[in-house]
Amino acid sequence: MNKKRVPEKLFTTNLMHQLWLFIIPFCLFIQTYWFDFSYHDDDTIILYNAKTLAQFNFEKIFFTDAWLLSKQIELYRPFQTLTYAIDYFFSGTNASGYHLHNVLIFCLGIQLFYLLLLSWMLSERAAFFLSMVFSVHFLFAHTVSWIPARGDLYLFVFSVAALLLFYLFIKKQKIIYAIGAAALYFLALLSKETAVVLLPLIYLTAFLFWQPEWKKINFWLLLIISMPLFGFYWWLRAQSISPIVNIFSLEGFIYNLPIIPESIFKFFIPVNFSVMPAFSLSATIGGYFLIALLTTSIYFFWNKINRPLVLAGAVFFLMPVLPSVIYKPAFTAFAYDYLDHRMFFPSIGLLLVTYSIFMVIFEKPISVNIFYGMIALLFIITFANVTNYKNYTSYYENAITTNPKSGLARSNYGSSLARENKYDQALIQFNDAVTISPDNIEVRMKLADSYLYLKNYSKMIEQCNAVIKINPKFPRSYYNIALYYVEKKKMNEALIYVSKAVTADSLNADSYLYRGLVLQAAGNPVSAMLDFKKATLLNPQLALAYFRMGVINGDKNLFNEALADFDRYVKLNPNDGNGYFYRGQANCMTGNIGTGCEDLQIADKMGVAEAKGKISYWCK
Repeated sequence: MNKKRVPEKLFTTNLMHQLWLFIIPFCLFIQTYWFDFSYHDDDTIILYNAKTLAQFNFEKIFFTDAWLLSKQIELYRPFQTLTYAIDYFFSGTNASGYHLHNVLIFCLGIQLFYLLLLSWMLSERAAFFLSMVFSVHFLFAHTVSWIPARGDLYLFVFSVAALLLFYLFIKKQKIIYAIGAAALYFLALLSKETAVVLLPLIYLTAFLFWQPEWKKINFWLLLIISMPLFGFYWWLRAQSISPIVNIFSLEGFIYNLPIIPESIFKFFIPVNFSVMPAFSLSATIGGYFLIALLTTSIYFFWNKINRPLVLAGAVFFLMPVLPSVIYKPAFTAFAYDYLDHRMFFPSIGLLLVTYSIFMVIFEKPISVNIFYGMIALLFIITFANVTNYKNYTSYYENAITTNPKSGLARSNYGSSLARENKYDQALIQFNDAVTISPDNIEVRMKLADSYLYLKNYSKMIEQCNAVIKINPKFPRSYYNIALYYVEKKKMNEALIYVSKAVTADSLNADSYLYRGLVLQAAGNPVSAMLDFKKATLLNPQLALAYFRMGVINGDKNLFNEALADFDRYVKLNPNDGNGYFYRGQANCMTGNIGTGCEDLQIADKMGVAEAKGKISYWCK
C-alpha cells in the first residue's frame, strides 16, 4: 500500500466545478418547494407539534423522542427537530420552507463531498465527476424530497465536515480543528444514530489517505475529546427515548440482510422506485450478482487497483449500513422493509469502489460528451422520481403500487382522505388495510371511526366487536359502541358498554376517561368528575381528562380549579386552540385579564371561531 504525503495546499479547487455542483442539484430538487407534506411522519413531527416548534421548547426538543413524544419510540434526533423549529419560525405549516431547507442542505453536502474527494488525492476532474453523479443520483430522491429524511442530510453534512476538519488537524496540527471535528461528531450524533460509526471512519480515512504520525498523542486528540461528548449524548438519549427492547436481534439481522444486496442493486439500476419499499426477490438476486461482479473485478485487478480507495469504499458502505441491518422495528413488513434515505451516507462507499474499478478497466479518459449524457439521463430519471413526493396522493399511490402489501400505506392514505372528509374513498383504503392486516387494532379502529362518521352503525359495531375479540382490554372499541347509544339517547346502554371497558381493564386510564365522557353527556357531572380524576391518577399525561374537569369546574363557577385544569391541558396539548380559549376565559374570570387576553389571542390565531367575541368582551 503506497503511502501518500499530505499535499502542501489543502485543496486545489475549481470554482466552476463548485458552482455547477450547486446549480445542477438545486435545479433538480427545487421543484419540491411547491410540494406539500407527505403525511408520513412529517405530519406527526411538524403539524401535530406546531406549538412546541413555535415556542422553541428546548426541553421537548432535547428530552423527547424523534416524534416529540415522551419515550414512545426508540429514535432520538434532537438536532433534526431543532431545524424543524427554525423552519416553523419562517414557514409555519407551509411545507415549502421545509423542502427548501432540505434542498439547500443537500447542495451544501455535495460541496463538502467534492472537497473530501480532493483531500483523498483524487484529481479535480475525478472529484467533480463523482460529486456530480452523487448530486443527481436517483436513489437520493427520497433523501431530499421526504422532509423527515432531514436527519440523513445533516448526518452526511456533519460527517463529511468532520472528516475535512480532521484532515486540517493532521495537516496543520492546530487543536482548534480537532475540537471542531469533535463538535461536528456530536452534532452528527444528534442528527441520526448512524453517526456512532463516524469516529472509526475518520481514523480509517486518516490511515489510508493522510498518513499521519499515528504515534503522536495529538493524533488521538479527537478521540479523547469525543468520548465525553459521546457520553453526554448517550445520557440525553437515555432520558428521552423508550428502552431499546427486541429491535436488535439475530432474527432481525437475518430478516434485514437483503437490505445490502437490494441497496447495491438500486444504486446501479434505476427501476421500480418506491417511497416505501418492500423486499423484492429480483432486486435481492440482482444485488448479489452485482456484489459477485464487484468482488471478482477487485480480485482480478488487485495489482492495478487503488487499494486504499477500495478498502475505504467497502468500509464506508458497510459500517453506516450496518445499523439499518440490525435494526428491526415492530412495523417492519406491515409498513415497509427499509427506506432509501438511509443509503445517502453509505453510498459514498459504493461510489468509491465503482470508481476504482472503472479507472482500471477504462484506462483512457472518457469523452466529456458521454459524461454529460450520463448526467442528463440521471437528472431526468431523478426528476421523475421526485414527483412522487408532490402531495400525499402521489406519495401513497406510489407506495401502494410498488408495495401492495403495505398496510401502513393504505392506513395513512385513508387517514389523509378522512382528514379532508373524503370518507367514501378512505373506507376503500381502510378496508384494504384490514384485509392485509386483520389483527391490527389501530387500522380496524380507523375503519370503525369512518363508519361512525358516516353513521353506518352496523358496520361500526361490527369492527368494534372484532377489535374486542382481538383485545378485550382495548377501551376505544367499547366507547365507539357507546357513542351509538348516546346518539340514540339510550344512555343506560351507553354506560353499560363503557363500564365493560373498566371491567375488562381497571388499570387502564382510558377506560375511566371514556366512561367519564359518557357520564358527562348523560348529565352526571359528579360521577364524570370522579372518573376523570381516576384517569389522571392512572395516567397524569391524559390531557383530555383535565380539559373535561376544567369544563365541569367552570360550569360550577369554580374558576380557580378550572384554571388549574385548563393550564394542565395546555401544557400537555399545546397545539389545541380550545385549551387556550378556555384557559383564557378562566384567567379573565379569576381577574388575570391580561394573561387571559393573551390566551384568547392565541386561540384566535389558532382558528377558534368563538375567540373573537370573547376578545371583544374582555380585551378592550
